Amino acid sequence: MSLGDTIKKRWQIIVAVIAAVAVVIGTYVAVNASRPQTQGQSPGPSTSSSSPAASPKASRDPALVADCKPLGKGFEPTRFTMEQPSANEKILSLGYDKDGNIAAPPGDEPRTASWWNDGPKAGSQKGKVVLSIHTYRRGGALGNEMYANDKPLMDKGDVIKLYGDNGQVACYEFAEAMKVKVDEYDPDSDIMVDHTGKPRLLIIICSDQVAGKPAASRIFFYADPIDLAA
Repeated sequence: MSLGDTIKKRWQIIVAVIAAVAVVIGTYVAVNASRPQTQGQSPGPSTSSSSPAASPKASRDPALVADCKPLGKGFEPTRFTMEQPSANEKILSLGYDKDGNIAAPPGDEPRTASWWNDGPKAGSQKGKVVLSIHTYRRGGALGNEMYANDKPLMDKGDVIKLYGDNGQVACYEFAEAMKVKVDEYDPDSDIMVDHTGKPRLLIIICSDQVAGKPAASRIFFYADPIDLAA
């Protein structure tokens, strides 16, 4: 074989190898272009069909809030209802007790609530409407049905209604509970006394009771006004 034939043969081999490599590269690019993008690449539009869990408002029976009224100037509440625990009880208008504390209902009325009449009225557009309900050391009061084993026995979104004598109905939904030790309470805070903050309902019950001694803690149940436009 002449030198020219040898060179020609080698070029033919090189061209064949280059063509084969081009085919392999082209196949790799085509295959990977058809694959979904992975982490590190710019994601395309999500195709997930999952949706967030329904909010209490989204799953609530509309009939449950059919009688609710928008927030207004406020009114003196005389009755309240709870969705959980189930309750339909009277409210007494009280101020301070002999020790200068927000007054609780009479000791022999286990399910009655007292409304602190020096604070915001039910349905007010500002501040915390404060109710107080009894918890008995040996059980039997409404407060015992609201809190046990260091947790509230209410679900987020449970409806609480305050009624007035002239057809007023202010509706709230339970949001959260907070335990506050009596000796750690800051009287300068707004966790209980609040005339100007966002509208909320606060229900106070006693906790950590020992025979012959005042309750060592309070449980604060906070509820927000129900958005009637939702």
